[in-house]
Amino acid sequence: MSRLLLSLFSLLRLKDDRLSDRAKFQVQMHRLLSLLGAALILGFAPLYALAGPSGTDPLWARFGVAGLLVGLFSASYFSFWIRARFVACVQGAAYVTMGWFATIAALNQFSVDYATGLLLVYVMLAAVVGFGARSMSRVLWFLAYGFLLTAAGLATGPLVGPSSSASAPVLLGSMGTVAAVEGTLTRGWLRIQERIREQESRFRGLANSLPGAVFQFYAREDGSVGHRFVSEHTEEILGISSDPDGFLERCLSRVPEGRRREMERSIREAVETESRWEFETPFDRPSGDRIWAYGASVPERRENEIVFNGVILDITERKRRERRLSAIFNQTYQFTGLMKPDGTVIEVNDTALQFGDLTREEVTGKPLWETHWAQTGEESKKRLKEAIQRAAEGKLVRYERPVRGSEEALDADFSIRPVTDEEGDVTLLIPEARDITELKERERKLREAKEEAEKARREAEEARREAEEAKEEAESASRAKSAMLANMSHEIRTPLTSVIGFAEAIGEETSEEAPASRFAGLIQKSGKRLLRTLDGVLNLSKLEAGRAGLTLGPVDLEAQAREAAREASAKAEKKGVDVRLETGPARARADEGAAEIIVQNLLSNAIKYTEEGGTVWVRTRQESRIQQEKSAGAEASTEAGPEAGPESGPEQTKDGRAPAAAVLEVEDTGIGMEPEEVEAMFEPFRQESEGLSREYEGTGLGLTVAQRAAEQMGGSIEVDTEKGEGSRFVARLPGADPKAGQDKAGQNREDR
Repeated sequence: MSRLLLSLFSLLRLKDDRLSDRAKFQVQMHRLLSLLGAALILGFAPLYALAGPSGTDPLWARFGVAGLLVGLFSASYFSFWIRARFVACVQGAAYVTMGWFATIAALNQFSVDYATGLLLVYVMLAAVVGFGARSMSRVLWFLAYGFLLTAAGLATGPLVGPSSSASAPVLLGSMGTVAAVEGTLTRGWLRIQERIREQESRFRGLANSLPGAVFQFYAREDGSVGHRFVSEHTEEILGISSDPDGFLERCLSRVPEGRRREMERSIREAVETESRWEFETPFDRPSGDRIWAYGASVPERRENEIVFNGVILDITERKRRERRLSAIFNQTYQFTGLMKPDGTVIEVNDTALQFGDLTREEVTGKPLWETHWAQTGEESKKRLKEAIQRAAEGKLVRYERPVRGSEEALDADFSIRPVTDEEGDVTLLIPEARDITELKERERKLREAKEEAEKARREAEEARREAEEAKEEAESASRAKSAMLANMSHEIRTPLTSVIGFAEAIGEETSEEAPASRFAGLIQKSGKRLLRTLDGVLNLSKLEAGRAGLTLGPVDLEAQAREAAREASAKAEKKGVDVRLETGPARARADEGAAEIIVQNLLSNAIKYTEEGGTVWVRTRQESRIQQEKSAGAEASTEAGPEAGPESGPEQTKDGRAPAAAVLEVEDTGIGMEPEEVEAMFEPFRQESEGLSREYEGTGLGLTVAQRAAEQMGGSIEVDTEKGEGSRFVARLPGADPKAGQDKAGQNREDR
């Protein structure tokens, strides 16, 4: 019986998008109630006729009331006005039915049969009114209406014979009891409905706020399937109606033929096995564009059916990214792959497969050390296992190893990079191998060139030892040092200059592709580097010995900064560093050559430690006397520099006060350094990176020489730096009287 009612109920489903889902359900339910009411009214007619043939029960009245219910039922299919008010119309019909049966009961003097029927009608109609009511007032009105109607009937028609009539107090008491019970039950029912509406509202709000299309799919034991709920986002994502009726058919009709059969099969398998359902498929929207849709749902067993709660997502953009990544993955010239943390190969690119003449099926699912590429010896295989284990612990592993191909093995720069999730756990390993066979050959040639350079270095070292021996034989320490410096300048610079010259000549006489040209370039580069080292050592030695021969006078610091920037422009452009000038007038009382060394060393240092795309600013300015005094006070409170030479310090202007200081500022966006390492920065031969594996070339003397020169001229160099952010070097030199500078400039023009 219940299955018959469910089947009948499903046939009465309303398809009208103008009404809400709840309104459609109410119409569907009241359609069923109106049909059942009409059937019961007509079905009880012969029963009452048999029970009381002499009773008053006109058939036209029964057919009229039943016809009213059937008429409302039929009108709900044709009139939206009736559909929108169908619940109220059925409740009105309940009043008519109650009035009709109370009248029939009164005409039959409330016999036991009709009194019992009246109670039954009272209970059922009150339940119908309560089912469609949204507040207690409608139910209370109906209960009061039925009670008063019965009381009026009892008052107008006295009962006859206790054996065939019901007692008025008993009947009214029974109806009062029914009213109390119905009222209590209806109040509870309305509260439950209110909570259900609140939960449904929250569920719909949550479902409609999700980025995907949320749905609930059912599959019954009789083979029927369908959707109970589909969120509003469906129309935005798939472009089709979110009406649950026929939603599955609308979806399948938009899936390409081949994928449609697979999707239907996956749904059947999920229903039969009561397992999680997942599927990806192209989907043709009504607008004509094709998207990729991903659906997933989890089953829940209920009585006589399985319910799948799931979501449909638009993964078109993810598919595009996957295709782009796949193209990059397979077009790279390196050997690249993906592994599980235990070393099992998940994927490899086409380059690696072609090198080994392999297929993906031959390597995926195997540990990397068991694949064809790793078969280069037991020791090599053992080291590979250890490397995978370290990478699985979150460490980047990199070393050189042979990789076996289809014909021969090659030398490779091999690495394994771990990939972690949000919690830091390693989820994937990325092995990469780059062919370095040609690089190895170039390294061999480079070693030969280095051997030649080492030979020259040993000769230079021998010359240095000879100079030291000459120093020991000198009459005094000062004259011995001067002799050594002169000897180094002559004995090392001259042959080194010849070596550089010969290397340049060889490079010009041979083609760029010839090995000799490359060797000559290496010799020339190494020679110039050695020459710069020599110049730095000589300058530092002279400055420390106080024999630099500094001659103080007016110096145009702005012009020197611009000239240094012009000379360094080629080096900066080659490295990709932008050098910007923000210079203003700045005249210093300094030695021309020493000031030039300071400018060049600070600018060269900034370019060296600035990566490609970085910026170096060169600024000059004349600092006011107040600013100079504040800077001098701050510097004196934080550090005590070495004493200046006897001729250092600012000259006096006509008013007896020192002129403003000349300031050179060089700022970069380079690697910077920790503030606590600033003091060590000015020590000889110190660099940011040191040792054989250092990243930057240089002697480590530039800043030392610049600082010594500034101090001997009565100036200073300050540093403001931060690791990874860059550095700012500020050189302050004693200012020169602008008039003196102009006089000297005029004198120079006359000399020219």
